[in-house]
Amino acid sequence: MVDASLILDAIVAVSIAAGAFFAIIELRDMKRDRRTQIMLQASMHWTTREFEDAMGRLWRADASDAKGLEKEVSYADLSMVVDFHWAMAQLGLQGLVDTKTLLRLFPFSGVWMRVKPWVIAYRAAEGHPNVYSSLEKFAQLQDTDGRFYET
Repeated sequence: MVDASLILDAIVAVSIAAGAFFAIIELRDMKRDRRTQIMLQASMHWTTREFEDAMGRLWRADASDAKGLEKEVSYADLSMVVDFHWAMAQLGLQGLVDTKTLLRLFPFSGVWMRVKPWVIAYRAAEGHPNVYSSLEKFAQLQDTDGRFYET
């Protein structure tokens, strides 16, 4: 005859295993939901009037050095655009957001080409040679592995 405690132990073990399985599924879904939420928040920031104006000033700027760029665009606008793209690149490098998705949605390479003199001057002035290096790395990735708005 089978001992009742053995049956109860088996039921508990199966219940624990089933609970762990469902917890793993729920955590995986939460991770996907969190990534989606990050991208939605980034897109909302990208489409604010303030950010669009800053991007427009950056695209229209005709300066070849940091001081000229700051005169045409403003320090605040440059910081906003560069910080945003740096943050998105950081999320990609840390695996929190899919790199290919980021490379298709945001113009890292174009931004880097325009802000490079300003970033280099900023690095020299602050004594931090790696400031905004994630943005630079993503610009290089976009140039070699992926194109902005590529389908």
